[in-house]
Amino acid sequence: MTTSMRRDRLLGLLHRGSTTVPAAAVALGVSERTIHRDIAALRERGHDVQATPGRGGGVGIAPESRPRPVHFEVDEVVGLALSLAVLEATPHRPFARSAEAAVDRARQALSAERQRALRRLLRRIFVGVPATEPVRESLGPVDDAVLSVFERCFTHAKAMAFDYVDRGGASSSRRVECLALLHHPPAWYVVAWDLDRDASRVFRMDRITAAAPGDALVGRHALAEVIPQGPDDPWERRSIGR
Repeated sequence: MTTSMRRDRLLGLLHRGSTTVPAAAVALGVSERTIHRDIAALRERGHDVQATPGRGGGVGIAPESRPRPVHFEVDEVVGLALSLAVLEATPHRPFARSAEAAVDRARQALSAERQRALRRLLRRIFVGVPATEPVRESLGPVDDAVLSVFERCFTHAKAMAFDYVDRGGASSSRRVECLALLHHPPAWYVVAWDLDRDASRVFRMDRITAAAPGDALVGRHALAEVIPQGPDDPWERRSIGR
């Protein structure tokens, strides 16, 4: 995360309500000293950041302080577009057109380079038909730490290492290239290239544990190597990319 990104996110925290320096440091993954420097920088930019000293004190922003500029990161727009795609499976949704318009404005707020990066990522996210009853009955929770590592590896083309338990109960350690994300509601799958076995694989997210990011990948396998194409596609899914 760049300094400007971090300060924009700190500004977002302050606009949502008062917080404390330690809480902001934890939320942004930096030291309290960094948060103090960021607050000073925000004040220099004209934002009325107010601090209350002593026990129970905190930091907030004056209601009349100027609105923060809207800047989107690629992963934030991916999250918006994915949320909208999942909701599209629900018929007759209120505010559907408004949600689509909001996602389009978020796309347009990106630079041309980031819009290209966004399109590349969205073409690798698929929403399919609902999961079968046996899958639903066997589903467990997905570890938030696994989600965080997957997001980083998928977005920034890094290898991902993890432990996996297959449907037969066998455990193994894997090191993969995260090629695509597949959703058969409510199940999530990582479509990957197993770097040690040199073959494509699909992993159910709730069966992944101990995930960790690896080295940056030099190149990426083509989706055609792992995603079925044409009318005989057994996955019954569609990309959310445009």
